Amino acid sequence: MKQKKSIIWGIILVIVGLIYLINNLDIWNINLFFDGWWTLFIIIPSLISLINKKNIISSTLGIIIGILLLLATRDYIAWIMVGKIFLPLVIIITGISLIFKSKIFFCKKDSKNGPEYFGIFAGCEEKIIDDFKGGSCIAIFGGVKLDLSNAKITNDITVDCIAIFGGVDIKLPQNVILKSEGISIFGGATNKYIPGEKSKSPTININHVSIFGGTEIK
Repeated sequence: MKQKKSIIWGIILVIVGLIYLINNLDIWNINLFFDGWWTLFIIIPSLISLINKKNIISSTLGIIIGILLLLATRDYIAWIMVGKIFLPLVIIITGISLIFKSKIFFCKKDSKNGPEYFGIFAGCEEKIIDDFKGGSCIAIFGGVKLDLSNAKITNDITVDCIAIFGGVDIKLPQNVILKSEGISIFGGATNKYIPGEKSKSPTININHVSIFGGTEIK
């Protein structure tokens, strides 16, 4: 995880360095220090922490604070609105967190389309060693870890993944063909899967949507 974080910050530094170089060579004038640029030091670390599923509540608040401050410095909203919007959001998010943590919620629910795994303001971990015919993973302000490395998959299957302010991790067996597609909005999707033998192997179709969250396949 530390290596992943270092890579992200490394990419950011490379981009900043390239912008400086382009400006110094008069190739193109890019205004790096735009009004409110300093808010990125709040937004980016909070977003990285959220994608890595660390301190979900505080990371979410950090992103909200950063965006509100950015909007205020850009004169899209009045500064007084920052206080009016932020404090109620803190109370609401904290209250929702307490409500969900004070109850016992199911991690798995069976449906006609296969099992559904939920990580809502909490974590859900499931390891499959029996037949698996597909399902879905839903992470909202929480995380879902689905281990299929020892699952018995004989036919083509589909796994739908939704990560909203949370994260979904899926570990696949080596004897499958992976087809993955989806959309990421202020989030990320990572494919670290290393396949083994592909001949006559079943296909796993993973459809993912990541919104202020992350989906990782390995």
